[in-house]
Amino acid sequence: MVKFAQGALAALILVVVNSVASAQTAMVDRFVPEAALVGEARFKVLLFPVYDASLYAPKGNYRKSGPLALELNYLFDVEKERIVNQTVKTFERRKLGSDADVAKWRKIMGEHFSDVQKGDRILLAFPDLQTVVFSTNGSEPTFVSDAGFAEAFKDLWLGDNVRNKGFQNKLLGLK
Repeated sequence: MVKFAQGALAALILVVVNSVASAQTAMVDRFVPEAALVGEARFKVLLFPVYDASLYAPKGNYRKSGPLALELNYLFDVEKERIVNQTVKTFERRKLGSDADVAKWRKIMGEHFSDVQKGDRILLAFPDLQTVVFSTNGSEPTFVSDAGFAEAFKDLWLGDNVRNKGFQNKLLGLK
């Protein structure tokens, strides 16, 4: 009986995981026509893995002007406030926007971000130069229409002045 229960639980987990993956794939296709994988990379802080990232673009051909989608598969739990604070610090360190811009973007992130649990799949879609779309585990997306935020946010991973060029190169399919 225990083996049956374990088997049933494993099957249920596979169904849930597959439905989340299907919903997320549909979400990528919704915002990136003819979406195909460009590259994948694991983001680490020191030696600690934070998330696995996958970049999608039409036919797998990356163009900074988009459209494109970035999927982040988190490898541990992270509170929303920590994500917002780290993102703000990165904006400030890399001089992405004025103090007023960063303050406005902090508010945007506070409204659109949520706590992340291990295994959550966060979709960040950039269907055009002024829009960022957020979705967690295939949930109904939220939209931010702010060209400055869209550019700065995309530059966190794909800009000219990234801290981890090796990560970026893998994401862009270059290594």
